[in-house]
Amino acid sequence: MGKVGRFVTDPRAGAYCQIVLDNGEKVIVNHDKGGFKGGWLTIEASKFMGFSSDRIFACALDSPEGKAALMELARDAREGSVEATPLGAFVQYVKDCRSVADVKTRCATLLSH
Repeated sequence: MGKVGRFVTDPRAGAYCQIVLDNGEKVIVNHDKGGFKGGWLTIEASKFMGFSSDRIFACALDSPEGKAALMELARDAREGSVEATPLGAFVQYVKDCRSVADVKTRCATLLSH
């Protein structure tokens, strides 16, 4: 299981959380609206000591696919909990991935349903 960092919220920029995966790779899960429903959720793979990153997943939470994905991920979450937010739900979903490739595959599978 990956090591989940702290959740950081910036009212102007949104919210994010860094996860160190089992193989040592780092991903950053970002929500551009800071924990509210809607907006964009992205996952980026950190490169070169965290100074740059590659976007490996993006989801418009206001789209039909995004709404369906969020409902799937947060269906068992306690109302008002971190896991019920888009950021928390996606962190829970990818934290057990072993590598960036696993994150890509898992997220592609989520949106294909």
